[in-house]
Amino acid sequence: MLFFCGDILSRSQIFYYSTGMSVGIVASLLIIIFVLSKFIPKKSPIYIILVGGWSFSLYLIQLVFKNLQEIWRCYWQYLLSYVVTVGFMSFAVCYKYGPLENERSINLLTWTLQLIGLCFMYLGIQIPHIALAIVIIALCTKNVEYPLRWLYITYRKMYKATEKIAPPRLLTEEEYRIQGEVETRKALEELREYCNSPDCSAWKTISRIQSPKRFADFVEGSFHLTPNEVSVHEQEYGLGSIIAQDEIDEETSSEEGDSDSWHPTITQNSFLS
Repeated sequence: MLFFCGDILSRSQIFYYSTGMSVGIVASLLIIIFVLSKFIPKKSPIYIILVGGWSFSLYLIQLVFKNLQEIWRCYWQYLLSYVVTVGFMSFAVCYKYGPLENERSINLLTWTLQLIGLCFMYLGIQIPHIALAIVIIALCTKNVEYPLRWLYITYRKMYKATEKIAPPRLLTEEEYRIQGEVETRKALEELREYCNSPDCSAWKTISRIQSPKRFADFVEGSFHLTPNEVSVHEQEYGLGSIIAQDEIDEETSSEEGDSDSWHPTITQNSFLS
């Protein structure tokens, strides 16, 4: 997890504060031991025990963890007070300095977490050859995404360059009419909702329009056009207007044909004269 999620953990605020509080609690124990060692006489046999090395330290840690439940049951008030106090102080220090923002610092933390993760992988397996193989596989798996991503981006660019852009499909007259009706109905509903909302100033709006009663009827749900306006619109833009325009075009073309048929007669008469 440390190796594969190191870049995510290095940018996580939860990981930053939890790690800071944990380090603060452990470091405070070391500080307490260092301060207590100042009060121990120099010729005390405790120094022999302290110099005992890693074996004695590991033995003490194992002893504490074995009796942790008993320690918590007997001295839970002191242990809880210590953890809460030191944890709050560590949180305050972390909050004061804030999470890492410099990209180089984040990269250093990421590499450190990944290196610790690799060490845990290697030390967690007893057979060295298998542990080394797993570490190599983890490194390859982590870094193989970059060439694969580059190959995918290159393929997409080449595919888009060779792909023929299809022209957009144009709407038919019926689709255009239906879309216009749907969008108009939607816009009218939005206008009604706005007029009924507290954001609309009713008195200011009424003072700017010519027919307040018609506007009030529209807000209450009435149709936004009068029958006269509908008939005028149908005459200008509806089926009637199309038929009238066709009749005008036919009359114009017939008049042009009649005028063309008179020109040869006039020319022949002038020649005879």
